[in-house]
Amino acid sequence: MDVVATISAVSAALGLAKEIREIDAQFDKAELRLKIADLTISLSDAKLGLQDVAEQIREKDAEISRLSKLLEFREAKLSDQGEFRYFANEEGAPKGYPICPRCEKKGDFHSLVQDRSKGAGRATYVCPACKANFGQHVKYFSP
Repeated sequence: MDVVATISAVSAALGLAKEIREIDAQFDKAELRLKIADLTISLSDAKLGLQDVAEQIREKDAEISRLSKLLEFREAKLSDQGEFRYFANEEGAPKGYPICPRCEKKGDFHSLVQDRSKGAGRATYVCPACKANFGQHVKYFSP
């Protein structure tokens, strides 16, 4: 149940409560019981909706926390150089081979490696995780 449906359920429950308050002594007990049953159903729907909304908020909070930690990691441990991102040394300068951009988007940090299966003169740089091929010319920074 989303937030709008939850608000609707709460509004319906409040409306029923108002109707119950306005019941005259003229009405019989059966109608009063029917209104109370309707109120109970509306309040149950509202409670379920609020539980769903609370779960959605917890999930969003967890995602915000995960992304915040990822940003902190990127600022502290990585360095941008040209079109690639590298692990950074103590001075913040890039070192080693670049990080796979495809994996980085998923929050994984894998340095590219050389694939020499076609011979030393035709080595290409690939990601060991997703197997993306970045061709023969990837700049290497010394540590």
